[in-house]
Amino acid sequence: MVEAQKYAALDPRATMNDIQRIPLAPRFRDLNDKTICFIEMLVDSGFEELMDITAGYLKQRYPKTEIKRINKQSLSGDRESFEKFVRDADAYVCFTAPATSVTADAIGWASQPLEKNGLPGVCVIYDYLSETARFAIQREGAMLRYISVPFPYSGMASDSMSGILEEIEQGLTKPLNTDECKTGVLSYEKPPRICIEGTLSEVQNYFCGMGFTDGLPIIPPTEESVEEMLQGTSHKPDEVVTTKMAPEKMTVTVENVAINAVMAGATSQYMPVLLAAAEILGSNPGFCATAKSTNSFSYMQVINGPIRNELAMNSGIYALGPGNRANAVIGRALRLFLINLGGSRIGVNLMGVQGNTGSYTFAFAENEENSPWESLAVEKGFKSDESTISIFSGGWSFLGNYMSGNLDKLLEAASDFDPISGLTVLFSPRQAKNLALQGHTKASVKEYIWKNTALPLGKFKEHYYYSHFVLPDITGDGLSWSKEYLTLPDDAVVPILPYDQVNVVVVGDPQGTPMMQGWHMSKPNTASIDKWR
Repeated sequence: MVEAQKYAALDPRATMNDIQRIPLAPRFRDLNDKTICFIEMLVDSGFEELMDITAGYLKQRYPKTEIKRINKQSLSGDRESFEKFVRDADAYVCFTAPATSVTADAIGWASQPLEKNGLPGVCVIYDYLSETARFAIQREGAMLRYISVPFPYSGMASDSMSGILEEIEQGLTKPLNTDECKTGVLSYEKPPRICIEGTLSEVQNYFCGMGFTDGLPIIPPTEESVEEMLQGTSHKPDEVVTTKMAPEKMTVTVENVAINAVMAGATSQYMPVLLAAAEILGSNPGFCATAKSTNSFSYMQVINGPIRNELAMNSGIYALGPGNRANAVIGRALRLFLINLGGSRIGVNLMGVQGNTGSYTFAFAENEENSPWESLAVEKGFKSDESTISIFSGGWSFLGNYMSGNLDKLLEAASDFDPISGLTVLFSPRQAKNLALQGHTKASVKEYIWKNTALPLGKFKEHYYYSHFVLPDITGDGLSWSKEYLTLPDDAVVPILPYDQVNVVVVGDPQGTPMMQGWHMSKPNTASIDKWR
Protein backbone atom coordinates (compact mmCIF):
# COMPACT_ATOMS: atom_id res chain seq x y z
CA MET A 1 0.00 0.00 0.00
CA VAL A 2 1.41 3.38 -1.07
CA GLU A 3 1.67 5.85 1.79
CA ALA A 4 -0.35 9.03 1.24
CA GLN A 5 1.66 12.15 0.45
CA LYS A 6 2.25 14.44 3.42
CA TYR A 7 2.11 18.25 3.25
CA ALA A 8 3.74 20.75 5.59
CA ALA A 9 1.23 23.57 5.30
CA LEU A 10 2.21 27.15 6.17
CA ASP A 11 -0.03 29.09 8.52
CA PRO A 12 -2.18 31.47 6.41
CA ARG A 13 -2.80 34.10 9.09
CA ALA A 14 -1.35 37.59 9.11
CA THR A 15 0.16 39.28 12.16
CA MET A 16 -1.87 41.02 14.82
CA ASN A 17 -0.48 44.49 15.46
CA ASP A 18 0.87 45.40 18.90
CA ILE A 19 -1.67 47.29 20.99
CA GLN A 20 -1.01 50.14 23.39
CA ARG A 21 -2.95 49.45 26.58
CA ILE A 22 -5.32 52.21 27.64
CA PRO A 23 -6.13 52.36 31.38
CA LEU A 24 -9.74 53.12 32.13
CA ALA A 25 -10.60 56.52 33.57
CA PRO A 26 -11.14 56.51 37.37
CA ARG A 27 -14.73 55.91 38.50
CA PHE A 28 -16.84 58.12 40.76
CA ARG A 29 -17.94 57.13 44.26
CA ASP A 30 -20.96 59.40 43.97
CA LEU A 31 -22.73 60.54 40.80
CA ASN A 32 -24.36 63.57 42.41
CA ASP A 33 -23.31 66.87 40.81
CA LYS A 34 -22.08 64.94 37.75
CA THR A 35 -23.20 65.31 34.14
CA ILE A 36 -23.69 61.91 32.54
CA CYS A 37 -24.07 61.86 28.76
CA PHE A 38 -26.20 59.14 27.21
CA ILE A 39 -24.69 58.59 23.76
CA GLU A 40 -26.90 56.93 21.18
CA MET A 41 -24.64 55.46 18.50
CA LEU A 42 -27.44 55.16 15.96
CA VAL A 43 -30.90 56.70 15.71
CA ASP A 44 -33.68 54.13 16.22
CA SER A 45 -31.29 51.69 17.87
CA GLY A 46 -34.11 50.24 19.96
CA PHE A 47 -32.62 51.58 23.20
CA GLU A 48 -34.93 54.59 23.57
CA GLU A 49 -37.06 53.02 26.31
CA LEU A 50 -34.01 51.71 28.18
CA MET A 51 -32.45 55.17 28.07
CA ASP A 52 -35.58 56.60 29.69
CA ILE A 53 -35.61 53.88 32.37
CA THR A 54 -31.88 54.30 33.06
CA ALA A 55 -32.21 58.07 33.37
CA GLY A 56 -35.05 57.66 35.87
CA TYR A 57 -33.09 55.09 37.87
CA LEU A 58 -29.94 57.24 38.12
CA LYS A 59 -31.94 60.37 39.00
CA GLN A 60 -33.66 58.47 41.78
CA ARG A 61 -30.35 57.16 43.11
CA TYR A 62 -28.51 60.47 42.63
CA PRO A 63 -31.01 63.38 42.63
CA LYS A 64 -28.35 65.94 41.73
CA THR A 65 -27.19 64.06 38.64
CA GLU A 66 -27.74 65.74 35.28
CA ILE A 67 -28.51 63.48 32.32
CA LYS A 68 -27.84 64.71 28.78
CA ARG A 69 -28.64 62.84 25.60
CA ILE A 70 -26.59 63.12 22.45
CA ASN A 71 -26.45 61.34 19.12
CA LYS A 72 -22.98 60.19 18.17
CA GLN A 73 -23.48 61.36 14.59
CA SER A 74 -23.68 64.93 15.81
CA LEU A 75 -20.07 64.62 17.01
CA SER A 76 -18.66 62.93 13.90
CA GLY A 77 -16.23 65.02 11.92
CA ASP A 78 -16.70 68.07 14.13
CA ARG A 79 -13.70 68.52 16.41
CA GLU A 80 -15.14 71.57 18.14
CA SER A 81 -18.39 69.77 19.08
CA PHE A 82 -16.44 66.78 20.35
CA GLU A 83 -14.10 68.88 22.49
CA LYS A 84 -17.10 70.71 23.99
CA PHE A 85 -18.73 67.36 24.73
CA VAL A 86 -15.58 66.15 26.57
CA ARG A 87 -15.41 69.39 28.56
CA ASP A 88 -19.06 69.38 29.58
CA ALA A 89 -19.46 65.66 30.41
CA ASP A 90 -18.25 63.91 33.54
CA ALA A 91 -19.16 60.37 32.43
CA TYR A 92 -20.93 58.55 29.62
CA VAL A 93 -23.22 55.63 28.94
CA CYS A 94 -22.92 54.52 25.31
CA PHE A 95 -25.97 52.76 23.84
CA THR A 96 -24.98 50.81 20.73
CA ALA A 97 -27.32 49.18 18.16
CA PRO A 98 -28.25 45.74 16.83
CA ALA A 99 -25.36 45.93 14.35
CA THR A 100 -21.87 44.43 14.44
CA SER A 101 -20.05 47.38 12.92
CA VAL A 102 -21.81 49.89 15.20
CA THR A 103 -21.03 47.79 18.29
CA ALA A 104 -17.35 47.48 17.33
CA ASP A 105 -17.24 51.20 16.52
CA ALA A 106 -18.74 52.02 19.92
CA ILE A 107 -16.07 49.96 21.71
CA GLY A 108 -13.31 51.70 19.78
CA TRP A 109 -14.80 55.16 20.21
CA ALA A 110 -15.38 54.71 23.94
CA SER A 111 -11.86 53.31 24.43
CA GLN A 112 -9.83 55.81 22.45
CA PRO A 113 -11.32 59.31 22.64
CA LEU A 114 -13.42 58.90 25.80
CA GLU A 115 -11.63 56.75 28.39
CA LYS A 116 -8.30 57.98 27.07
CA ASN A 117 -9.48 61.56 27.67
CA GLY A 118 -10.47 60.79 31.26
CA LEU A 119 -14.19 60.16 30.78
CA PRO A 120 -15.38 57.08 32.70
CA GLY A 121 -18.25 55.14 31.25
CA VAL A 122 -19.91 51.96 30.15
CA CYS A 123 -21.33 50.56 26.89
CA VAL A 124 -24.73 48.92 26.62
CA ILE A 125 -24.86 46.28 23.86
CA TYR A 126 -27.24 43.59 22.66
CA ASP A 127 -26.41 40.14 23.99
CA TYR A 128 -26.08 38.37 20.64
CA LEU A 129 -23.16 40.70 19.88
CA SER A 130 -21.24 39.93 23.08
CA GLU A 131 -18.51 38.11 21.13
CA THR A 132 -18.19 41.12 18.85
CA ALA A 133 -17.71 43.36 21.89
CA ARG A 134 -15.13 41.06 23.51
CA PHE A 135 -13.19 40.80 20.25
CA ALA A 136 -13.25 44.58 19.78
CA ILE A 137 -12.01 45.13 23.34
CA GLN A 138 -8.99 42.93 22.63
CA ARG A 139 -8.18 45.09 19.60
CA GLU A 140 -8.59 48.46 21.28
CA GLY A 141 -6.46 47.92 24.39
CA ALA A 142 -8.89 49.24 27.00
CA MET A 143 -10.72 46.75 29.24
CA LEU A 144 -13.93 48.59 28.53
CA ARG A 145 -16.93 47.89 30.74
CA TYR A 146 -20.08 46.78 28.95
CA ILE A 147 -23.52 45.43 29.80
CA SER A 148 -25.40 42.95 27.61
CA VAL A 149 -29.16 43.16 27.26
CA PRO A 150 -31.50 40.80 25.34
CA PHE A 151 -32.47 41.67 21.80
CA PRO A 152 -35.18 42.80 21.91
CA TYR A 153 -35.49 43.55 25.61
CA SER A 154 -39.22 44.35 25.62
CA GLY A 155 -41.13 42.23 28.11
CA MET A 156 -38.05 41.67 30.27
CA ALA A 157 -38.77 40.58 33.83
CA SER A 158 -38.51 43.38 36.39
CA ASP A 159 -35.72 41.66 38.34
CA SER A 160 -33.67 41.29 35.11
CA MET A 161 -34.16 44.97 34.33
CA SER A 162 -33.13 45.87 37.89
CA GLY A 163 -29.94 43.86 37.40
CA ILE A 164 -29.11 45.73 34.21
CA LEU A 165 -29.66 49.11 35.85
CA GLU A 166 -27.41 48.12 38.75
CA GLU A 167 -24.71 47.01 36.30
CA ILE A 168 -24.84 50.36 34.52
CA GLU A 169 -24.51 52.16 37.84
CA GLN A 170 -21.60 49.95 38.92
CA GLY A 171 -19.92 50.53 35.58
CA LEU A 172 -19.71 54.20 36.55
CA THR A 173 -18.97 53.78 40.27
CA LYS A 174 -17.19 50.48 40.96
CA PRO A 175 -13.42 51.02 41.56
CA LEU A 176 -11.07 49.84 38.83
CA ASN A 177 -9.38 46.45 39.13
CA THR A 178 -5.78 45.65 38.23
CA ASP A 179 -6.46 44.67 34.62
CA GLU A 180 -8.40 47.85 34.00
CA CYS A 181 -5.43 49.96 35.12
CA LYS A 182 -2.73 48.28 33.02
CA THR A 183 -0.50 50.29 30.67
CA GLY A 184 2.26 49.32 28.27
CA VAL A 185 2.21 47.35 25.04
CA LEU A 186 0.19 44.20 24.47
CA SER A 187 1.90 41.95 21.91
CA TYR A 188 0.20 38.99 20.25
CA GLU A 189 2.08 35.80 19.56
CA LYS A 190 2.90 35.38 15.87
CA PRO A 191 1.34 32.39 14.13
CA PRO A 192 3.67 29.38 13.74
CA ARG A 193 5.45 28.94 10.42
CA ILE A 194 4.03 25.45 9.88
CA CYS A 195 0.51 24.95 11.21
CA ILE A 196 0.07 21.27 10.27
CA GLU A 197 1.87 18.37 8.63
CA GLY A 198 -0.41 15.72 7.23
CA THR A 199 -2.17 14.15 4.30
CA LEU A 200 -4.32 16.17 1.96
CA SER A 201 -7.50 15.23 3.84
CA GLU A 202 -5.85 16.00 7.18
CA VAL A 203 -4.77 19.44 5.94
CA GLN A 204 -8.25 20.11 4.55
CA ASN A 205 -9.94 19.10 7.79
CA TYR A 206 -7.55 21.16 9.90
CA PHE A 207 -7.89 24.31 7.81
CA CYS A 208 -11.67 23.99 7.72
CA GLY A 209 -11.87 23.29 11.46
CA MET A 210 -9.69 26.31 12.24
CA GLY A 211 -11.88 28.60 10.14
CA PHE A 212 -9.09 29.30 7.64
CA THR A 213 -11.25 28.61 4.57
CA ASP A 214 -14.46 29.73 2.89
CA GLY A 215 -15.82 26.21 3.36
CA LEU A 216 -14.45 24.95 0.04
CA PRO A 217 -11.34 22.75 -0.32
CA ILE A 218 -8.02 24.57 -0.57
CA ILE A 219 -4.60 23.87 -2.08
CA PRO A 220 -2.12 23.19 0.77
CA PRO A 221 0.27 26.16 0.98
CA THR A 222 3.67 24.46 1.29
CA GLU A 223 7.08 26.12 1.27
CA GLU A 224 7.57 25.02 -2.34
CA SER A 225 4.19 26.20 -3.63
CA VAL A 226 4.48 29.55 -1.87
CA GLU A 227 8.00 30.06 -3.20
CA GLU A 228 6.68 29.41 -6.69
CA MET A 229 3.84 31.87 -6.12
CA LEU A 230 6.31 34.56 -5.06
CA GLN A 231 7.94 34.36 -8.49
CA GLY A 232 4.97 36.32 -9.77
CA THR A 233 6.17 39.57 -8.19
CA SER A 234 9.47 41.41 -7.86
CA HIS A 235 8.56 42.51 -4.33
CA LYS A 236 10.27 40.88 -1.36
CA PRO A 237 8.35 38.29 0.69
CA ASP A 238 8.65 40.33 3.89
CA GLU A 239 7.55 43.62 2.30
CA VAL A 240 4.51 45.02 4.09
CA VAL A 241 1.48 45.45 1.84
CA THR A 242 -0.67 47.08 4.51
CA THR A 243 -0.75 47.50 8.28
CA LYS A 244 -4.53 47.96 8.33
CA MET A 245 -6.07 44.98 6.58
CA ALA A 246 -9.84 44.87 7.03
CA PRO A 247 -11.65 44.09 9.19
CA GLU A 248 -9.23 44.05 12.17
CA LYS A 249 -6.44 46.27 10.81
CA MET A 250 -3.75 43.59 10.68
CA THR A 251 -0.26 43.74 9.16
CA VAL A 252 0.04 41.83 5.89
CA THR A 253 3.20 40.96 3.97
CA VAL A 254 3.71 39.87 0.38
CA GLU A 255 4.29 36.31 1.61
CA ASN A 256 1.00 36.37 3.56
CA VAL A 257 -0.77 37.16 0.29
CA ALA A 258 1.15 34.41 -1.52
CA ILE A 259 0.12 31.77 1.05
CA ASN A 260 -3.55 32.61 0.62
CA ALA A 261 -3.13 32.85 -3.16
CA VAL A 262 -1.94 29.24 -3.18
CA MET A 263 -4.92 28.22 -1.08
CA ALA A 264 -7.31 29.91 -3.51
CA GLY A 265 -5.88 28.04 -6.50
CA ALA A 266 -3.95 30.91 -8.09
CA THR A 267 -0.88 30.73 -10.25
CA SER A 268 2.08 33.08 -9.88
CA GLN A 269 0.72 35.26 -12.73
CA TYR A 270 -2.12 36.34 -10.45
CA MET A 271 0.11 37.75 -7.73
CA PRO A 272 0.16 41.41 -8.88
CA VAL A 273 -3.66 41.41 -9.00
CA LEU A 274 -3.98 39.84 -5.56
CA LEU A 275 -1.41 42.17 -4.00
CA ALA A 276 -3.29 45.17 -5.38
CA ALA A 277 -6.53 43.76 -3.95
CA ALA A 278 -4.89 43.37 -0.53
CA GLU A 279 -3.61 46.94 -0.76
CA ILE A 280 -7.15 48.21 -1.37
CA LEU A 281 -8.61 46.20 1.52
CA GLY A 282 -6.10 47.87 3.83
CA SER A 283 -6.46 51.38 2.47
CA ASN A 284 -10.01 52.36 3.39
CA PRO A 285 -11.56 52.14 6.90
CA GLY A 286 -14.91 51.63 5.19
CA PHE A 287 -13.98 48.03 4.47
CA CYS A 288 -13.54 47.42 8.20
CA ALA A 289 -17.16 48.40 8.78
CA THR A 290 -18.70 46.66 5.78
CA ALA A 291 -16.83 43.41 6.43
CA LYS A 292 -18.36 43.23 9.92
CA SER A 293 -21.82 44.59 9.20
CA THR A 294 -24.98 42.65 10.03
CA ASN A 295 -26.20 43.95 6.65
CA SER A 296 -24.31 41.13 4.92
CA PHE A 297 -22.15 43.13 2.50
CA SER A 298 -20.24 41.49 -0.31
CA TYR A 299 -17.68 42.90 -2.74
CA MET A 300 -17.33 43.09 -6.51
CA GLN A 301 -13.92 43.21 -8.23
CA VAL A 302 -13.50 44.67 -11.72
CA ILE A 303 -10.22 44.21 -13.59
CA ASN A 304 -9.05 46.60 -16.30
CA GLY A 305 -6.07 46.84 -18.62
CA PRO A 306 -3.69 44.38 -20.30
CA ILE A 307 -3.62 42.00 -17.31
CA ARG A 308 -7.11 40.83 -18.34
CA ASN A 309 -5.74 39.16 -21.46
CA GLU A 310 -2.52 38.00 -19.81
CA LEU A 311 -4.59 35.99 -17.34
CA ALA A 312 -7.20 34.95 -19.95
CA MET A 313 -9.93 36.48 -17.81
CA ASN A 314 -13.52 36.31 -18.99
CA SER A 315 -15.18 39.60 -19.95
CA GLY A 316 -17.61 38.08 -22.43
CA ILE A 317 -20.09 35.19 -22.35
CA TYR A 318 -20.98 34.23 -18.76
CA ALA A 319 -18.33 36.55 -17.34
CA LEU A 320 -20.18 36.87 -14.02
CA GLY A 321 -20.65 33.11 -13.69
CA PRO A 322 -18.38 30.11 -13.04
CA GLY A 323 -16.10 28.51 -15.58
CA ASN A 324 -13.10 30.84 -15.81
CA ARG A 325 -10.21 30.10 -13.46
CA ALA A 326 -8.87 33.64 -13.14
CA ASN A 327 -12.28 35.19 -12.47
CA ALA A 328 -13.14 32.52 -9.90
CA VAL A 329 -9.80 32.50 -8.10
CA ILE A 330 -9.40 36.29 -7.90
CA GLY A 331 -12.90 36.55 -6.48
CA ARG A 332 -12.34 33.74 -3.99
CA ALA A 333 -8.96 35.07 -2.84
CA LEU A 334 -10.57 38.25 -1.54
CA ARG A 335 -12.70 36.25 0.91
CA LEU A 336 -9.65 34.29 2.12
CA PHE A 337 -7.83 37.61 2.62
CA LEU A 338 -10.63 38.91 4.84
CA ILE A 339 -10.60 35.67 6.85
CA ASN A 340 -6.90 35.02 7.29
CA LEU A 341 -5.25 38.38 6.69
CA GLY A 342 -7.97 40.53 8.24
CA GLY A 343 -9.18 38.34 11.11
CA SER A 344 -12.78 37.80 10.00
CA ARG A 345 -14.60 35.10 12.00
CA ILE A 346 -18.23 33.98 11.70
CA GLY A 347 -20.10 34.56 14.95
CA VAL A 348 -17.42 36.92 16.29
CA ASN A 349 -16.99 39.85 13.93
CA LEU A 350 -18.65 38.42 10.83
CA MET A 351 -22.30 38.70 11.81
CA GLY A 352 -24.22 39.14 8.57
CA VAL A 353 -27.78 38.22 9.42
CA GLN A 354 -28.25 36.29 6.17
CA GLY A 355 -24.86 36.36 4.49
CA ASN A 356 -24.31 36.88 0.79
CA THR A 357 -23.67 34.49 -2.08
CA GLY A 358 -21.44 37.14 -3.66
CA SER A 359 -19.03 36.59 -0.78
CA TYR A 360 -17.74 33.40 -2.39
CA THR A 361 -16.50 34.96 -5.58
CA PHE A 362 -17.51 37.98 -7.64
CA ALA A 363 -14.75 39.15 -9.99
CA PHE A 364 -14.64 39.77 -13.73
CA ALA A 365 -12.86 41.77 -16.40
CA GLU A 366 -14.45 44.74 -18.12
CA ASN A 367 -15.04 44.17 -21.84
CA GLU A 368 -13.04 47.20 -22.94
CA GLU A 369 -12.62 46.02 -26.54
CA ASN A 370 -16.37 46.02 -27.15
CA SER A 371 -17.28 49.11 -25.17
CA PRO A 372 -18.10 52.44 -26.85
CA TRP A 373 -16.93 54.31 -23.76
CA GLU A 374 -13.78 54.78 -21.72
CA SER A 375 -13.06 52.01 -19.21
CA LEU A 376 -13.66 52.21 -15.48
CA ALA A 377 -9.89 52.55 -14.97
CA VAL A 378 -9.56 55.47 -17.39
CA GLU A 379 -12.56 57.10 -15.74
CA LYS A 380 -10.70 56.80 -12.40
CA GLY A 381 -7.65 58.60 -13.82
CA PHE A 382 -5.47 55.72 -15.03
CA LYS A 383 -4.04 55.30 -18.52
CA SER A 384 -5.63 52.87 -20.96
CA ASP A 385 -2.51 50.67 -21.00
CA GLU A 386 -2.36 50.42 -17.18
CA SER A 387 -3.74 47.40 -15.37
CA THR A 388 -5.98 48.11 -12.40
CA ILE A 389 -8.38 46.49 -9.98
CA SER A 390 -11.45 48.17 -8.49
CA ILE A 391 -13.31 46.81 -5.46
CA PHE A 392 -16.94 47.81 -4.90
CA SER A 393 -18.95 47.37 -1.68
CA GLY A 394 -22.61 46.43 -1.31
CA GLY A 395 -24.26 43.54 -3.05
CA TRP A 396 -27.55 43.01 -1.22
CA SER A 397 -29.85 43.43 -4.19
CA PHE A 398 -29.69 42.83 -7.89
CA LEU A 399 -31.94 44.01 -10.72
CA GLY A 400 -32.19 42.28 -14.09
CA ASN A 401 -32.26 40.94 -16.65
CA TYR A 402 -33.55 43.80 -18.80
CA MET A 403 -33.33 42.28 -22.27
CA SER A 404 -35.78 44.79 -23.73
CA GLY A 405 -33.10 47.43 -23.47
CA ASN A 406 -35.43 49.64 -21.46
CA LEU A 407 -33.20 51.48 -19.03
CA ASP A 408 -36.16 53.27 -17.47
CA LYS A 409 -37.62 49.94 -16.31
CA LEU A 410 -34.42 49.17 -14.44
CA LEU A 411 -34.32 52.60 -12.84
CA GLU A 412 -37.98 52.37 -11.82
CA ALA A 413 -37.20 49.12 -9.97
CA ALA A 414 -33.99 50.57 -8.50
CA SER A 415 -36.00 53.45 -7.00
CA ASP A 416 -37.62 51.02 -4.57
CA PHE A 417 -34.32 49.71 -3.22
CA ASP A 418 -31.89 51.07 -0.65
CA PRO A 419 -31.31 54.69 -1.73
CA ILE A 420 -27.99 55.46 -0.11
CA SER A 421 -25.79 52.69 -1.43
CA GLY A 422 -25.39 53.86 -4.98
CA LEU A 423 -26.01 51.83 -8.13
CA THR A 424 -23.71 50.13 -10.59
CA VAL A 425 -25.24 49.19 -13.93
CA LEU A 426 -23.53 46.43 -15.88
CA PHE A 427 -24.31 46.94 -19.56
CA SER A 428 -23.82 44.26 -22.17
CA PRO A 429 -21.72 45.55 -25.10
CA ARG A 430 -24.76 45.63 -27.40
CA GLN A 431 -26.79 47.65 -24.92
CA ALA A 432 -23.90 50.09 -24.39
CA LYS A 433 -23.51 50.53 -28.15
CA ASN A 434 -27.24 51.13 -28.58
CA LEU A 435 -27.06 53.91 -26.01
CA ALA A 436 -23.97 55.34 -27.70
CA LEU A 437 -25.83 55.38 -31.04
CA GLN A 438 -28.51 57.45 -29.32
CA GLY A 439 -25.80 60.00 -28.55
CA HIS A 440 -25.04 58.96 -25.00
CA THR A 441 -21.56 59.30 -23.56
CA LYS A 442 -20.64 57.44 -20.40
CA ALA A 443 -21.03 60.66 -18.43
CA SER A 444 -24.49 61.34 -19.86
CA VAL A 445 -25.63 57.78 -19.12
CA LYS A 446 -24.50 58.14 -15.50
CA GLU A 447 -26.28 61.48 -15.26
CA TYR A 448 -29.45 59.92 -16.68
CA ILE A 449 -29.30 57.02 -14.21
CA TRP A 450 -28.81 59.39 -11.28
CA LYS A 451 -31.58 61.75 -12.35
CA ASN A 452 -34.16 59.03 -13.06
CA THR A 453 -33.60 56.78 -10.07
CA ALA A 454 -36.09 58.95 -8.25
CA LEU A 455 -39.04 59.16 -5.87
CA PRO A 456 -41.47 61.84 -4.70
CA LEU A 457 -39.67 63.70 -1.93
CA GLY A 458 -42.40 62.86 0.61
CA LYS A 459 -41.92 59.12 -0.01
CA PHE A 460 -38.15 59.49 0.10
CA LYS A 461 -38.42 61.16 3.51
CA GLU A 462 -40.26 58.09 4.84
CA HIS A 463 -37.26 55.89 4.12
CA TYR A 464 -35.31 54.70 7.17
CA TYR A 465 -32.01 56.00 5.80
CA TYR A 466 -33.27 59.48 4.97
CA SER A 467 -33.05 60.70 8.58
CA HIS A 468 -29.86 58.71 9.23
CA PHE A 469 -27.73 59.67 6.24
CA VAL A 470 -29.47 61.86 3.70
CA LEU A 471 -30.62 64.66 6.00
CA PRO A 472 -27.23 64.96 7.80
CA ASP A 473 -25.56 65.28 4.38
CA ILE A 474 -28.03 67.93 3.24
CA THR A 475 -27.71 70.00 6.40
CA GLY A 476 -23.93 69.49 6.37
CA ASP A 477 -21.74 69.76 3.27
CA GLY A 478 -24.46 68.68 0.83
CA LEU A 479 -22.00 66.78 -1.36
CA SER A 480 -24.28 63.84 -2.18
CA TRP A 481 -27.80 65.30 -2.03
CA SER A 482 -29.03 68.80 -2.89
CA LYS A 483 -29.89 71.31 -0.18
CA GLU A 484 -32.99 72.10 -2.29
CA TYR A 485 -34.59 69.01 -0.71
CA LEU A 486 -35.17 71.15 2.40
CA THR A 487 -37.49 73.53 0.54
CA LEU A 488 -39.03 71.46 -2.28
CA PRO A 489 -42.66 70.28 -1.91
CA ASP A 490 -43.26 66.64 -1.00
CA ASP A 491 -44.68 65.84 -4.44
CA ALA A 492 -41.47 66.94 -6.19
CA VAL A 493 -39.74 63.95 -7.80
CA VAL A 494 -36.09 63.92 -6.71
CA PRO A 495 -33.02 61.71 -7.32
CA ILE A 496 -32.44 59.36 -4.40
CA LEU A 497 -28.91 58.14 -5.15
CA PRO A 498 -25.78 59.92 -3.97
CA TYR A 499 -24.65 61.99 -6.93
CA ASP A 500 -21.15 60.51 -6.92
CA GLN A 501 -22.20 56.86 -6.54
CA VAL A 502 -23.52 55.92 -9.96
CA ASN A 503 -21.18 53.60 -11.86
CA VAL A 504 -21.26 52.03 -15.31
CA VAL A 505 -19.28 48.96 -16.43
CA VAL A 506 -19.49 47.12 -19.76
CA VAL A 507 -19.30 43.32 -19.58
CA GLY A 508 -20.73 40.35 -21.44
CA ASP A 509 -21.13 38.74 -24.85
CA PRO A 510 -20.72 41.32 -27.65
CA GLN A 511 -23.02 39.26 -29.89
CA GLY A 512 -25.69 38.82 -27.25
CA THR A 513 -28.90 40.67 -26.48
CA PRO A 514 -28.97 44.28 -25.23
CA MET A 515 -29.36 43.31 -21.59
CA MET A 516 -28.21 44.94 -18.38
CA GLN A 517 -28.06 44.32 -14.66
CA GLY A 518 -28.29 46.76 -11.79
CA TRP A 519 -26.31 46.01 -8.63
CA HIS A 520 -26.30 47.84 -5.35
CA MET A 521 -22.53 48.10 -5.51
CA SER A 522 -20.81 51.43 -4.93
CA LYS A 523 -17.81 53.32 -3.57
CA PRO A 524 -15.20 51.65 -5.82
CA ASN A 525 -11.61 51.82 -4.65
CA THR A 526 -9.11 51.43 -7.51
CA ALA A 527 -5.41 50.49 -7.34
CA SER A 528 -2.62 49.87 -9.83
CA ILE A 529 -1.78 46.25 -10.52
CA ASP A 530 1.39 47.16 -12.40
CA LYS A 531 3.09 48.51 -9.26
CA TRP A 532 3.00 44.98 -7.84
CA ARG A 533 4.59 43.23 -10.82
